[in-house]
Amino acid sequence: MGDIVKISVAGMFGNGPKRGVEHLREFCQAAEAIGFASVSFPEHVVFFTEYESKYPYSEDGAAGWGPETGLFDPLFATMAGAAVTSTLRFVSGVVILPQRPALLTAREVLSLDHMTGGRFDFGVGTGWSWEEYAALGVPFEKRGRRMDEYLAAITSAWTDDLGDFSGEFVQFENAVMNPKPVTPGGPAILIGGSTPVAMRRAARHDGWYGWWAYFDIDEHIAELDVILGEHDRSTSDEDFDFRLGIPTGFDAYEEVATKAAKARSLGVDELVIAAPIATRNFEEQLRMYYEAAVG
Repeated sequence: MGDIVKISVAGMFGNGPKRGVEHLREFCQAAEAIGFASVSFPEHVVFFTEYESKYPYSEDGAAGWGPETGLFDPLFATMAGAAVTSTLRFVSGVVILPQRPALLTAREVLSLDHMTGGRFDFGVGTGWSWEEYAALGVPFEKRGRRMDEYLAAITSAWTDDLGDFSGEFVQFENAVMNPKPVTPGGPAILIGGSTPVAMRRAARHDGWYGWWAYFDIDEHIAELDVILGEHDRSTSDEDFDFRLGIPTGFDAYEEVATKAAKARSLGVDELVIAAPIATRNFEEQLRMYYEAAVG
């Protein structure tokens, strides 16, 4: 594609006294009024003061947040935002799926699909922190296999009248999950992650939610193109949702403009701006980021 079709924004809420539910609602209303296509909410269940795990989106492997960090659950955040908007879409960016029970997650997401009128896209990933898995009592090993199996089980629950599933991590027989999702087949499944494994997983689902971090973006997307080609798909396919998040610092309008122009040349469908936006004049900042991205 020659142009980015959609501009979106990622937001963190619950991480301060001024970033509660009321601010979340106001943020989403402002994003909709300005013209953003969606708001993306991240997930972490717990944070730690120190990590042995290496954060994959910083060059030194440091996560970059402290013990004061807070965060609302992305599914609940979506409910709050959807209740005060009518056209704005929402995406989990991303739910760490192997940490959650598969069928309970299927039920929660299909309920969200109904309650948002089909305005939710299900972004999922395997995560990177063994500390978080350990705290939740879920093995960090085999998380990729667990992820694939969970996605298959969730799809079965959403689409089959009587679901039968026999896997290593999930088993059920003659299981009924109603009502079926508003979105035919269920919300779009977008795979987050920057590894070749994540890209191959994305090729088997509805799209890829990548992150433009410290690595060379041309080489990174070239790798995605090769992997998609092996599955007879491409980023230009109408049924493949190609999203790219760009993390930035404060007031990084010129950086966003530059990266947006580059993303257009890469054929990105939706550019997700992940910037630290202050509460004081957030509407003005949102508008400036939007205008920088659309050029």
